[in-house]
Amino acid sequence: MKIGELAQRSGLPASTIRFYEQKGLIPNATRATNGYRVYDGESLDRLQLIKFGQSLGFALEELPTLMNAKGNWDHDQIMHRLQQKEQEAEALLQQLTLKKQRISQLMTQLGKTWQSGQCMQQDKLAEILTNTQF
Repeated sequence: MKIGELAQRSGLPASTIRFYEQKGLIPNATRATNGYRVYDGESLDRLQLIKFGQSLGFALEELPTLMNAKGNWDHDQIMHRLQQKEQEAEALLQQLTLKKQRISQLMTQLGKTWQSGQCMQQDKLAEILTNTQF
């Protein structure tokens, strides 16, 4: 398939496909007699895997490290990095949960203070800010 069809099927611009090819993320296309790049189904599969990997938080620079010397995906390395990504996601969830709790607490405290027609005193606000771990 030509680059235009690959772009349409993958949902990526042709310039991105050429960039990925240049970086070795997809196999080099063969050239037709007219000079056009010709890609096979493996290129489409790779592009879909790249997009999926990025959606999981993998950086483009990291993807080649997940391949073995033959250019195939290294299953052990992928599993190891997925476990790390899972741990990173869990840490982010914990941080977001804490942040949500602190926001709720602050909203409650501000609501009570403002409902009584007062502003929060500077020392109370400083205490809240000191204890906030965003």
